[in-house]
Amino acid sequence: MVTSQDDYLKLLDLTFRVANSLKGKPAPNHRIPDCNKLAQKLYYHAATVYWLNQGTNAPVPTPEGTHIFDFASVAVITRAVLETYLTMYELFFEPITDDEQEFRHAYWLLSGYLIREKYITDHPNAKASLGNWLREINELRFRIQKTLYFATLSKGTQKRCLDGDMPNKSFEKRLEVAGFAPKFTLRAQRYLSGYVHSDGLVADQIKKAKSEDEQKKYIRSYMHLIMMVMSKMILLYKSKFPSAEAWCMAKPEILQLAEIWSDTTRRLDA
Repeated sequence: MVTSQDDYLKLLDLTFRVANSLKGKPAPNHRIPDCNKLAQKLYYHAATVYWLNQGTNAPVPTPEGTHIFDFASVAVITRAVLETYLTMYELFFEPITDDEQEFRHAYWLLSGYLIREKYITDHPNAKASLGNWLREINELRFRIQKTLYFATLSKGTQKRCLDGDMPNKSFEKRLEVAGFAPKFTLRAQRYLSGYVHSDGLVADQIKKAKSEDEQKKYIRSYMHLIMMVMSKMILLYKSKFPSAEAWCMAKPEILQLAEIWSDTTRRLDA
């Protein structure tokens, strides 16, 4: 499929609408506001990629400056888009019990907050904040321990869970469960990870992509994947939240575009 800026903008617009469709409305449960935060994060990334696709004007070297198409940064952001979607799907849209969703949500928060538990400082203001953080961490551990799902885990896994070190499913399995063609998307994720970790292939590609056309070709390929992810998010929100469904039904042309791009993800391994 050919990516046009117009189609990208259409999907970006509907992504924004559905990501903000619950604003000012009562949340179905206490976890949903965090779903919106992830949706907004995904939108921010996708919007930034649109502007990077226009090219970057650097003010140096003076006086003429430099104009580049920063495909390396787009690759890094594309990986963030994909992983943001997977996290959102697993926490809020995968068909699991409310009890397991509560477990996953509390564990997700705990695994991120635990960096604060090891934060050591002698500054009085920081110590006061640390006390609040530790209370939040203990409350999350209590939330986890209250769930029936936690009780099904072995003692060793329970301990690792409360330490924020619980083993996860393989990335390929996560992609498959979320509706992606797992082999293709796993390769894409590993390739994009090379841009995060600066491997040898990345250095070679940056060296060889000297012309603007070559740089823009890379960006277009990353935008393909982002359009698939935006489309999947749009359809998930439509299926779960009536206010998001209303926005989708009001924009049937974009909804159809999202359905096409979402369906593409199932056929990539063929």
